[in-house]
Order: sequence, then structure tokens, then C-alpha cells
Amino acid sequence: MATNVIAIYGKTCSAKSDVAREISRMTGNKVKHPGEMITTRARMSGLTTGKDVADKWHRAVDEDTVKAVEALSGLGELWIVESGMLDAVLGPRDDVFWVELRSREDAREARWHKRKEEMGGRSRQIGESVAQRDADDAALRERLYGTAAGGVEPALTIDTSDKSPSECAAEILAAFQSETGVVLSLARAEMDKSASRGIRPGPSRGVIRSYTPQRPPFGGYITDETSGKDLYVHKSAVADAGIARLEAGQTVSYDIVEDGFGGFKASKLAVAE
Repeated sequence: MATNVIAIYGKTCSAKSDVAREISRMTGNKVKHPGEMITTRARMSGLTTGKDVADKWHRAVDEDTVKAVEALSGLGELWIVESGMLDAVLGPRDDVFWVELRSREDAREARWHKRKEEMGGRSRQIGESVAQRDADDAALRERLYGTAAGGVEPALTIDTSDKSPSECAAEILAAFQSETGVVLSLARAEMDKSASRGIRPGPSRGVIRSYTPQRPPFGGYITDETSGKDLYVHKSAVADAGIARLEAGQTVSYDIVEDGFGGFKASKLAVAE
């Protein structure tokens, strides 16, 4: 895959903006947020939903987004683009690395509450509720793009419900580099103890929850015995350990080490006796 554009899409409050900004922080590259233009237009017009913004503004933003991605894909640096309907705006294309973010309803509701209630006037969140926003977005999608799905096949799908933006960003960047062969210069973040969710460095044991070395996340997840949390393992760590095959349910021992993105990963694996 020849691309230097990471395109992120998903429903409202699936953490798209936060994850995109975290990728930007880690790489030093820029983010484009097309949806924020519609949010600004809605707020300027006293509207509570982007659905009520005139179609001409949506079309103009869409046209600008398509032109920008076409221009960015020819550059030699990484760019990140995120928007809820980006799959419909761009449609299937092989010059972007598609990432779909999903989240449980309770996690989306919690993010909505924090943005609308706790952040007060500082929030750019528009709409009356998550459910109403979903309904408005569905109606807008049908109005602008028809009932057909975008037809996009994401290279990576992440459930952000119990993951921090830094964890999601690290997973995206690992998959992007493995899939595209692009080597990024990444800023080492200070260890984010809250993002690690109770995981601590050192020897440990756990059970393989999933392992897909040939497709994203190009590795798998271990349910750590000590913390009870999921720990990422890249396929290179499995190969370095000389392990020919890993399957869900296997017990393994390993060292927990920092991953350079503010989280942890498994290293020095061994299949437990």
C-alpha cells in the first residue's frame, strides 16, 4: 500500500479527534478536521445540529476534503484526516490508510456528558444527545450521499471504549508502519500511568486473547494475569522468541516493557509449560 494519509472515521464520541490529535503529537504531523468547519458554521448560525446546515456548505467542505487528500497523498510526509462521514466523502480508494473507530454506547455517553456538561462553553460538541446526534447524522448521510454504504474496507478497526487516545494512536501507527512499510520518526512520550490502566513493567504471565499476524493489528493481545488488562504483542516479538504459532487460549510468559508511545507491550515471550 502506497500512502501517507491516515483517514479516521466513526460515529460521534468514538474519540476520533482525540486519537487523531494524539497521532499528530506523536509524529509531529498535521491533522485535518473537516467536520469542525460544519460545527463552526452551525454555531455561527445558531443551529444545534450540523444536519440543519445548508447542503452547499457540506458540499463545499467535502470538495475541499477530497482535493486536500489528493494533494496530500502526493507529498512525502504523513497527514491525518478525521471525520464522521469521511468514508462517504472519499469513498473507496487505495491511497489512504483507513481506520474505523467504534465504541460502546456507555463510553460514548460518558464522553458526550464530559464535553457538554463538564466543559461547558469550551465544548464544540453540538446536538442534544448521542442518540439524537446519531439520528441526525444518519439522516444527513442519506440526504447527501444516498442510502448506499461508503464501501470502505478499513485496514484497522478499533474499539476505543476502554482505551486511551495514546493507546489507540500507538496501535494505529504500528499497523500503519507494518502495512505500508513507512518508517516514522516518533516522539517518545512520557509514560502515561493512567493510560497503562494498572499494567506495570516486569515479568508476567497471561493468556492469548487474539492473534492476527497477517492483518491489523499485526500481532495480538494478551490478557495479563496480574492486572487483568489487555497487553499488545507485535508479531516481531513472537518471531524473535522463535514461537511458530500462537492461538487464543494459550498461556505465555513475557516481560512487560514500555512501547515508546506512553504505554506498554509484551517482549521476550515464551509459551508456558
